[in-house]
Amino acid sequence: MERWLILALIATLMWGVGSFFGKMALMRDIPYRVYFFEGIGTITVLTSLIIFKRNEIFTDFAVNPYALLMGITWGIGTIIFIIALQPAKLSALVPLTAVYPAVTVILGVLVLKESLDLREILGIVFAIFTVILLSK
Repeated sequence: MERWLILALIATLMWGVGSFFGKMALMRDIPYRVYFFEGIGTITVLTSLIIFKRNEIFTDFAVNPYALLMGITWGIGTIIFIIALQPAKLSALVPLTAVYPAVTVILGVLVLKESLDLREILGIVFAIFTVILLSK
């Protein structure tokens, strides 16, 4: 199995478990405090990354505006996800929000001029169809 696929599966597992913990947290607390503690968890991971990879991070350092925008949009999305997670069923909300890669792919096609083959187009269509089925 290729390294990128293993990493993608681990990331998917982490996001899935993390969303489950978010729902558990919301059973005890308000959305904004849940995000506060989620942020502390993120800062803990960031601090560890800085400690262990500081030489790579700070060599030829320059601000990367796209990375900053990624953090801002993911942060806003996470707050909105947490608010939506409180009243929603996991079985409806998580598949619906999991279709976000289709947005990324569409932006890649429109902005970066990436091309899709038939298999990739069908994958996106089936993913969207799956979300529709699960969210009804």
